[in-house]
Amino acid sequence: MQKSITNQNQENIKGIIFMVSAVLILPFSDSIAKWLSSSYTTIQIAWLRFLIQAIILIILSFSLKYKITGFHKKFILVSIYISSSIVFLFWGLKYLPLANNIALFFIEPLVLTLLSVLILKEKLQKNHIIAVIIGLIGTLIIIRPNWSAYGMASIFPIVSAIFYALYLITLRQVSTKTNSKSLQFYIGVISTILLSVIIVVCELLNIDSFGFKQIDFNDWWLILLLGVITTIVQLLVSKAFFYSKASSLASFQYLEIISASILGWLIFKHIPDMLTIIGAIIVISSGLYLISHERKNSKT
Repeated sequence: MQKSITNQNQENIKGIIFMVSAVLILPFSDSIAKWLSSSYTTIQIAWLRFLIQAIILIILSFSLKYKITGFHKKFILVSIYISSSIVFLFWGLKYLPLANNIALFFIEPLVLTLLSVLILKEKLQKNHIIAVIIGLIGTLIIIRPNWSAYGMASIFPIVSAIFYALYLITLRQVSTKTNSKSLQFYIGVISTILLSVIIVVCELLNIDSFGFKQIDFNDWWLILLLGVITTIVQLLVSKAFFYSKASSLASFQYLEIISASILGWLIFKHIPDMLTIIGAIIVISSGLYLISHERKNSKT
């Protein structure tokens, strides 16, 4: 019994390591998407992102000689959630500073924690609630909600967050039905098909803001880099949810603010003010609190 508990805690730590790695890398792809959004539509950028993901994984399947395993109907639902989340996230990045967009997105761990209880029937521990609340307080300090400053654009990362929470919940349910590489391949293919339909319809209706613009040859390296980074991130997230419960991973997503703030400053000259720094410290503290708690559990 003691051995079983220890193994469970060790697997949880593995999930946390995968999740932390993913959220620290993710803002690099967000920065690229924000840069590209000045030249291309958000639907187009998202379409390219999922297309490249599917291509990368099918190439890996041949080169590494692993088999793409069976399809499951729930993969369609997962793809709808993640493609919707990515489109709204990129849409928000077009108008908002990188750190502010991600800070608004940080309603997602709270939504995820609540959904993990309602849908997955996971037991919510006191330390999870404390970590999520502390992280949310830090996020509110960072964003200082101001409708007059951001207007309707503020809704986009919030909608993205809700879809992403639904994606992670469903991902947890389907993660045992296939390996992570096969799952992300199917997500790439299905999302590409769904977004292709939207692009074609928008082109037929002459809706330029959701159509397809000619790609500059000099931008292809950025587009390829976007696809590679997001593929790596999604593989890490899939691994994280294979090993750990959704409620255990929720607060670690707040750590994304670290690299987001640094990249926003270096690339887009968005310099964080004192309140942003204070909020980031609170956010980081919430993640460190949960890491400490999980380590103590692994030793008992």
